Amino acid sequence: MIRPRIATTLVAVLLALFFVFPTVVVIASSFGKGRIVEFPPRGLTWDWYAEIFTDRVWTGAFANSMVVGILAAAMAMAVGTVLAIAASRTRILPPMLVTGAAMIPVIVPGVVLSIGVYVIAVRVGLTGSVVGLAIAHAAIGVPFVFINVLARLAALDRQIEEAAQVCGAGQVTTLRTVTIPIVLPSVVIGGALAFISSWDEFMVALFMNSPTFRTIPVVVWGEVLSGAEPSTSAASAVVTLVSIVILGLAVGLPRTTERKRPQ
Repeated sequence: MIRPRIATTLVAVLLALFFVFPTVVVIASSFGKGRIVEFPPRGLTWDWYAEIFTDRVWTGAFANSMVVGILAAAMAMAVGTVLAIAASRTRILPPMLVTGAAMIPVIVPGVVLSIGVYVIAVRVGLTGSVVGLAIAHAAIGVPFVFINVLARLAALDRQIEEAAQVCGAGQVTTLRTVTIPIVLPSVVIGGALAFISSWDEFMVALFMNSPTFRTIPVVVWGEVLSGAEPSTSAASAVVTLVSIVILGLAVGLPRTTERKRPQ
């Protein structure tokens, strides 16, 4: 009879393989020498990676995705932090109302959100632009920042802020010199997650694209529809690698901060 611990470990390993295997297939197929996606690949080559880093369509899409992701993450960090502080430190608006507003992008179905963003973008002339898509992706990324910062504020000892105010610091000074530095790692982690969500977001980007402005997921989708080449697998592998690196940095930041903090 299988012991519970062994059974649990076996199930965990099988689930991990189930979720990781598609990524392994994509990465492996990106090295194939054939003109179509094959697994296992027949022969190995780096040519498809050379293509996506030299072809104008791919390089332009990578540049668009990177710029949009950085702008979206920056805006999400600012808005998400403000909303988290408003929900936990002020009473101008009910905390539940602020929380609901911050979490709307998670609650609303993706198709509905995409159509709404597209209609607004058409009216203000922001379709097919970096700024328009960055604003839309920032809205999607706000919940990641909001949840992380709100959790850190909830765990923060209020006596630290009260001590600063007793020493003569006003609310703005306390916020700038005490609260924000403490929650900054959470802000950065939320921003990293917001970047990742923008980096590989497809549905809103599909509605907001134009013949001269497309992001990586949209280009990959178009290539798949017209007959997938290993270059699409190479682009997908790069997207995955960037996401893993960003996620690794986000996870490692709190530990680094704790180690540097004086005991």
